Amino acid sequence: MYDDGKLVKIPLAASQTIAKGDALVWASGYLAAAISTSEDVRYIAMQDVTTGATEHTECLVLPVMGVRFEADCDGVVSIVDRGTYADLATKATINPDATVEKVFMIEEIVGKEEVSKTVRGYFVRFTAT
Repeated sequence: MYDDGKLVKIPLAASQTIAKGDALVWASGYLAAAISTSEDVRYIAMQDVTTGATEHTECLVLPVMGVRFEADCDGVVSIVDRGTYADLATKATINPDATVEKVFMIEEIVGKEEVSKTVRGYFVRFTAT
Protein backbone atom coordinates (compact mmCIF):
# COMPACT_ATOMS: atom_id res chain seq x y z
CA MET A 1 0.00 0.00 0.00
CA TYR A 2 1.11 3.58 -0.68
CA ASP A 3 3.88 2.58 -3.08
CA ASP A 4 2.85 4.73 -6.05
CA GLY A 5 5.61 7.01 -7.32
CA LYS A 6 8.23 5.84 -4.82
CA LEU A 7 10.27 3.43 -6.93
CA VAL A 8 13.95 4.26 -7.48
CA LYS A 9 16.95 2.52 -9.03
CA ILE A 10 19.98 1.91 -6.78
CA PRO A 11 23.11 -0.17 -7.54
CA LEU A 12 23.50 -3.51 -5.81
CA ALA A 13 26.64 -4.86 -4.16
CA ALA A 14 28.64 -7.41 -6.16
CA SER A 15 27.69 -11.11 -6.09
CA GLN A 16 24.01 -10.61 -5.21
CA THR A 17 21.05 -12.76 -6.24
CA ILE A 18 17.96 -10.69 -5.57
CA ALA A 19 14.34 -11.71 -6.16
CA LYS A 20 11.37 -9.36 -6.32
CA GLY A 21 10.14 -8.86 -2.77
CA ASP A 22 13.51 -9.37 -1.04
CA ALA A 23 14.43 -7.05 1.83
CA LEU A 24 17.54 -4.93 1.17
CA VAL A 25 20.02 -3.12 3.41
CA TRP A 26 22.91 -0.71 2.81
CA ALA A 27 26.34 -2.37 2.56
CA SER A 28 29.41 -0.24 1.80
CA GLY A 29 27.48 2.19 -0.39
CA TYR A 30 25.45 -0.45 -2.25
CA LEU A 31 22.29 -2.39 -1.51
CA ALA A 32 22.58 -6.04 -0.48
CA ALA A 33 20.16 -8.79 0.52
CA ALA A 34 19.10 -8.63 4.15
CA ILE A 35 19.69 -11.58 6.46
CA SER A 36 17.96 -12.73 9.64
CA THR A 37 20.15 -10.47 11.80
CA SER A 38 19.71 -7.35 9.65
CA GLU A 39 18.60 -4.39 11.71
CA ASP A 40 17.80 -1.64 9.22
CA VAL A 41 15.82 -2.77 6.18
CA ARG A 42 15.52 0.27 3.92
CA TYR A 43 14.22 -1.07 0.58
CA ILE A 44 12.29 -3.93 -1.01
CA ALA A 45 13.40 -5.22 -4.42
CA MET A 46 10.82 -4.72 -7.15
CA GLN A 47 12.58 -6.91 -9.71
CA ASP A 48 14.85 -9.95 -9.98
CA VAL A 49 18.54 -9.03 -10.42
CA THR A 50 21.75 -11.05 -10.26
CA THR A 51 25.10 -9.27 -10.11
CA GLY A 52 28.51 -10.70 -10.96
CA ALA A 53 31.61 -10.72 -8.81
CA THR A 54 32.60 -7.20 -9.93
CA GLU A 55 29.25 -5.79 -11.12
CA HIS A 56 27.04 -3.22 -9.43
CA THR A 57 23.85 -3.57 -11.47
CA GLU A 58 21.03 -1.19 -10.61
CA CYS A 59 17.85 -2.63 -9.13
CA LEU A 60 14.38 -1.08 -9.08
CA VAL A 61 13.53 -0.76 -5.38
CA LEU A 62 10.79 0.56 -3.11
CA PRO A 63 11.77 2.56 0.01
CA VAL A 64 9.97 0.94 2.96
CA MET A 65 9.22 4.10 4.94
CA GLY A 66 5.52 4.91 4.88
CA VAL A 67 4.51 1.70 3.08
CA ARG A 68 2.39 -1.08 4.59
CA PHE A 69 3.36 -4.57 3.43
CA GLU A 70 1.77 -7.99 3.28
CA ALA A 71 4.56 -10.37 4.32
CA ASP A 72 5.03 -14.13 4.39
CA CYS A 73 6.19 -15.67 7.67
CA ASP A 74 8.37 -18.71 8.32
CA GLY A 75 5.66 -20.25 10.54
CA VAL A 76 2.08 -19.77 11.61
CA VAL A 77 1.11 -16.52 13.31
CA SER A 78 -0.53 -16.38 16.74
CA ILE A 79 -2.99 -13.75 17.92
CA VAL A 80 -0.33 -12.54 20.42
CA ASP A 81 1.96 -11.65 17.48
CA ARG A 82 -0.30 -8.74 16.53
CA GLY A 83 1.14 -5.47 17.76
CA THR A 84 4.64 -6.89 18.18
CA TYR A 85 7.96 -6.25 16.46
CA ALA A 86 9.46 -9.23 14.63
CA ASP A 87 12.75 -10.14 12.97
CA LEU A 88 13.46 -11.31 9.46
CA ALA A 89 13.67 -15.08 9.01
CA THR A 90 15.24 -14.69 5.55
CA LYS A 91 15.55 -11.90 3.00
CA ALA A 92 11.97 -12.75 1.96
CA THR A 93 10.16 -13.83 5.16
CA ILE A 94 9.34 -12.61 8.66
CA ASN A 95 9.89 -14.65 11.84
CA PRO A 96 6.97 -13.63 14.11
CA ASP A 97 8.52 -15.46 17.07
CA ALA A 98 11.90 -13.69 16.96
CA THR A 99 12.13 -10.29 18.63
CA VAL A 100 15.82 -9.40 18.82
CA GLU A 101 16.30 -7.08 15.84
CA LYS A 102 12.64 -5.89 15.78
CA VAL A 103 12.54 -4.71 12.15
CA PHE A 104 8.88 -5.39 11.27
CA MET A 105 5.73 -4.30 13.16
CA ILE A 106 2.93 -6.87 12.77
CA GLU A 107 -0.41 -5.07 12.67
CA GLU A 108 -2.74 -7.80 11.50
CA ILE A 109 -2.96 -11.42 10.45
CA VAL A 110 -4.18 -12.27 6.96
CA GLY A 111 -6.57 -15.16 7.58
CA LYS A 112 -7.01 -17.14 10.78
CA GLU A 113 -4.50 -17.09 13.63
CA GLU A 114 -2.60 -20.36 14.28
CA VAL A 115 -3.21 -21.27 10.59
CA SER A 116 -2.10 -18.27 8.54
CA LYS A 117 1.52 -17.62 7.59
CA THR A 118 0.84 -14.10 6.26
CA VAL A 119 0.77 -10.76 8.09
CA ARG A 120 0.36 -7.07 7.31
CA GLY A 121 2.52 -4.39 8.81
CA TYR A 122 5.47 -2.13 8.19
CA PHE A 123 9.24 -1.95 8.53
CA VAL A 124 10.67 0.19 11.30
CA ARG A 125 14.06 1.86 11.66
CA PHE A 126 16.50 0.18 14.00
CA THR A 127 17.09 1.96 17.28
CA ALA A 128 19.72 0.80 19.75
CA THR A 129 18.35 -0.44 23.04
